[in-house]
Amino acid sequence: MKILIIYDSMYGHTEKVAHAIKDGFGELHQVRAEQVGHIGYGDLANLDLLVVGSPTNGGRETEDVKTFLDGMSDHALRGMRAAAFDTSMAEEDQGFFVGKIVKWFGHASTRIERSLLEKGAEPVLKESFLVLGKEGPLKDGELERARNWANHLFEN
Repeated sequence: MKILIIYDSMYGHTEKVAHAIKDGFGELHQVRAEQVGHIGYGDLANLDLLVVGSPTNGGRETEDVKTFLDGMSDHALRGMRAAAFDTSMAEEDQGFFVGKIVKWFGHASTRIERSLLEKGAEPVLKESFLVLGKEGPLKDGELERARNWANHLFEN
């Protein structure tokens, strides 16, 4: 299978998760994990699975991920399987104000999923991976969880 993982990262945690997901697919698949700025629309051709990830910032994906997704043609992902992930602060680390923002706006993966659907993709799963505080580090066990998540992307 041909798999592309596109991500953006502010503090390096989303990048670590993207590479853990890549590792989770093992060597049976042709997998690339690339920062969104290093990808062109031609890289989407002939994919079996597209995975897109971003840190959650104010309930949204990064501007680079949003711009990339918005720039795709309306049916660029027709029939393609896709998944979305984000990195977000653990609920126990959110103050009152941040907690309200997250409850109101949600996570980046929800917005990414919506964009993937609008472009014709067939989403498989979405997931949030937790960081402790705004700048991290990742919560213990999150990289292992990301590797395991890769295995579930073909179950649905």
